[in-house]
Formats: sequence, structure tokens, C-alpha cells
Amino acid sequence: MGPISNIAGRLSKRIQLADDEIRFLESLIAYPAKIARGELIQCAGERVTHAFVLLSGWAMTFTDFPDGSRQIRRLHFPGDWLAMPSMAMQHHAENIEALTEVVFARFERRRLAELFGSYPRLAATMFIFAQEERITYGDRLCSLVRSSCKARIAFLVLDILARLRAVDPTVTNSFEMHLTRAQMAEVTGMTAVHASRMWSELVSEGLISMENGCLTVEDEAGLIALSSFSSRSSALDFSWVPESEDRPASPPSQIMARKQLAS
Repeated sequence: MGPISNIAGRLSKRIQLADDEIRFLESLIAYPAKIARGELIQCAGERVTHAFVLLSGWAMTFTDFPDGSRQIRRLHFPGDWLAMPSMAMQHHAENIEALTEVVFARFERRRLAELFGSYPRLAATMFIFAQEERITYGDRLCSLVRSSCKARIAFLVLDILARLRAVDPTVTNSFEMHLTRAQMAEVTGMTAVHASRMWSELVSEGLISMENGCLTVEDEAGLIALSSFSSRSSALDFSWVPESEDRPASPPSQIMARKQLAS
């Protein structure tokens, strides 16, 4: 999947992008860079000047603690916009690190003003995705507080799978797992030893399998029942986002259906 497919693919599944909107998105990724696994894309505390788009590979947002431990706050996949929460701040609030070799592009924060002012449909769509992320973040917090350790690992697996499916239609029930057991522990709030034990239980119970670095979800319904995971993507409502001016007029049946839904 190419860079423009990654950044625009998720949006174009929800709204029909106009040519000028695609050109704007392309301009954000005009200067891609590649870094190796373990390298930092952004350090917490640095002055905010740029945001980023992840074009390929996996990355993570994390916070370091004085005792040397860290908490992984968010995983990032191709098409994700990175450091967006910090755009409201003077200094970056989080570290961003490559979990694999990644290709990313950086763009100046002032381009967001252009997004809001000149491309309101894109801004509205990004707002919807931001709220989906906020709700999912709350779901994960509830999982950390209320769920068993095994359920947390199950939730993590399903969350990764759902997000990869959202940007890549070829993803079915398998994906290459790039997290170590220690990193899974840092996402789910447990020790690496316990995370490894819970992982082994999911395998022994036939819920997942692992071969040559590829994770396969063998029993998705079973993982959902265990973790109470809910994919929020299917419930998103884009009906209020205006259509593009150069988009062909909708058939009367579609217009009537939208009016009925609105009422």
C-alpha cells in the first residue's frame, strides 16, 4: 500500500475525496524519511513545531517514569497522524518511537490552520476519527482497570487487528506481530513474565496462534467474549459531513434515505 493510499485510504472509505483534498494530503507527505527500529521520531519536552504522518511500519507513543519504567500509551500504524495531541501545547507531551523500520513525513503545525480553514470536510473527518480514538482509549483504560490480565492481552490483539483492517482491506485474521512480550507488558500494565504467561494461555486455549512472527486470531468471537472489546469503527457517523462540490449528485433514493435517517 503506497503512501497516499495510507493517508487517504482511511478517509476515502468514508467520504469521496475531491482532487484538491487529495493534493493537500499529498503535500503533507512530500518529504518522507526513514528511520530504524528503536529510533525516536519525537522526544517529549521539545518545542512543538511539526506533526507527522506514519507512512509505513509501526510506531508507539510512550511516557518514561523516574524509576526507569515506561507506559506505552498508543500504538500507531500506517496512515496515522502522529503527535496530534501535542499540537495544542507549547511542548511535546509524549515520546514517539519506531517499533519497526518506519517511513514517516513531517509537516509544519501551521498546516493544520490551512486544514481547518480551507478543507473543512477533511477537518470534520479527522475530528470524527479523533473521537473514535478518544473513545477507544477510554475502552482500553477500562480494560486496564477492570479486566483480568489475560483479557487485557486479548483486548490488545483485537485492537491491533481492528486498526490494521481499517487501513488495509487485505488484512483478514492474521498480521505480523512486532511487539515483544516486554512491550505488550508496557501496553497492558503488567510484568513481562506475566504477559508472556497470559500470551501462552491464549495460545493453549486455541484463541490465537503464532508462527514465524505472524499472529493469527483463531477464535475472534472467543477473544471478544473474553475482553469485551468493541470495534468503534463500524459505528462512526459521517452523514453530517458535507459532500464535495465536485462530487456527482446523489440519486433521489439516497437523498430520501438520508433525510429519513436525519429525522
